[in-house]
Amino acid sequence: MTTSAPGKLRVGVLSGGRSSEHSISVLSGMSLLAAIDRDRYEPIPIGITESGKWVHLEGLTGHLGIVNGKLPVVPSDAPAVIVNSEGIFVGSKNLDIDLIFPVLHGPFGEDGTIQGLLEMFDISYVGAGVLASAIGMDKATCKRLFVESGIPTVEFDVIFWDEWRNFKSEITSRLKEKFTLPIFVKPSRAGSSNGITKVKSWDELDSAVTLAKDLDEKILVEAYAPGRELECGILGNRASRVGEIRVLGDHEFYDFEAKYLDDSTELIVPAKIPAEIEREIQQLALDAFALIDGKGIARVDFFLTDDSEIILNELNTMPGFTATSMYPRLWDATGVSYSEVIAELIEISRR
Repeated sequence: MTTSAPGKLRVGVLSGGRSSEHSISVLSGMSLLAAIDRDRYEPIPIGITESGKWVHLEGLTGHLGIVNGKLPVVPSDAPAVIVNSEGIFVGSKNLDIDLIFPVLHGPFGEDGTIQGLLEMFDISYVGAGVLASAIGMDKATCKRLFVESGIPTVEFDVIFWDEWRNFKSEITSRLKEKFTLPIFVKPSRAGSSNGITKVKSWDELDSAVTLAKDLDEKILVEAYAPGRELECGILGNRASRVGEIRVLGDHEFYDFEAKYLDDSTELIVPAKIPAEIEREIQQLALDAFALIDGKGIARVDFFLTDDSEIILNELNTMPGFTATSMYPRLWDATGVSYSEVIAELIEISRR
């Protein structure tokens, strides 16, 4: 594709998308635009609407924040963007973008689909490639790889919606033999804790599976892991300090509301854990990242049980990227500022 004249690298900041994490992606994109080093880079804001239309957000980004508790969406009436093998266009104008930073979360963004599209048109981009993105998005597949590689994870099972409809009683009996309550039921390919239920009675199982199915017909059932929730960031070939999430108030777990809509979550960075535990978590995070052939960025989430057992929960190849999200906080505690993280991710993608 066309490359800009020597000087600033033109970076297309891509946010929004068709997943249930659309608004969180918009917030991540707006934070990135505010923090990117404009002496080195010229950011070009591009949005994907909830219906999948690509639009140019130049001059509109100041309106894309949380207003009166309402999450932002990419406006569908913004100028349309066309992507093809010749470049990225608004009307007949080529935006001359050198590289895309896809701050997209969830399906159609973090799952290899957008990565495949960009590779088809020979457009460079930040983050994991097609395979790593697809594996990282699919929690069930990721966990199977962890088990095969000896990385500790929680006991789990997988249900497909068609099987559930036809063999509900048999599957329920299987789960009752395998798990003790509570358990978690979640869509295998979704994020931001959407569609998750903490099941405390077997009578709740059917509604939990039905809720998860609305986001993905591949449904993950996980054992409950009592203990602390810890997270570690990956930047290139380095692991950050480890942080802890504490959920306060009436939330049963770290759900969507606790993450984004109220003040019921405490992020403790760095976590108050022994140095040897932190080193082990950092190494496990790097091992998991290498296992899926990750590139550039990931956040790896763990449980630390009451008897100090470390259990890897999941890996996110494009974690929440607002200035107050855990990933930038982890790197700030490691001595790398938010703008430096952005710059390093861009430079990694050019190698």
